[in-house]
Amino acid sequence: MNPSVWRRILQCIDLRKALVFALVPLVVALLFVVGVKVYGLFRYDPAYFTDQDVENYESPSDVALALETALQTNDQALMREVQGLRYPATFVTSPNIRFVILLERTDQYFTYLYLDMDTYQRYSHYVEYVDGRWVVSPEDCTYYLRSGMWLRVALPLALVWWLVQLVVVLATIVFRLSRQMREEMYGY
Repeated sequence: MNPSVWRRILQCIDLRKALVFALVPLVVALLFVVGVKVYGLFRYDPAYFTDQDVENYESPSDVALALETALQTNDQALMREVQGLRYPATFVTSPNIRFVILLERTDQYFTYLYLDMDTYQRYSHYVEYVDGRWVVSPEDCTYYLRSGMWLRVALPLALVWWLVQLVVVLATIVFRLSRQMREEMYGY
């Protein structure tokens, strides 16, 4: 293609708008990360990070067993203690829930499997190390960011966004080039 064709193609699109629209998924991802990091500054309640709590929950298994007790007895005080959060999550409780097995271990989390022996419903709970002790982490935005699971949603959405943008830009180029050619050939 000669340079005049490229010049005509570039005249058909507004590069600034295209770049701004291309950056939308990255800006949204950045806002998500910043929002979760800011929330992380006040996520945990310092009242649950005393020397006694550090001693009681010095290993992931200590938290897993305490969580089993809290799930079986619906002990909300113990539930708040094992989570250590300012705003603790609610979990399904039942006297028939049993701690089953360590399901998975990653750099950040231990995933424990619990089973309701009546309904055979399985529940996964995540334990992480925070400020000198282990805590149960609910499946919230912080969990999705730290575990990397947010990328399973963000990446496909970004790719679809960019694909749609590419289709729109190509359609705009074709439409405007055809209009220019029509004007040159027929004068209208």
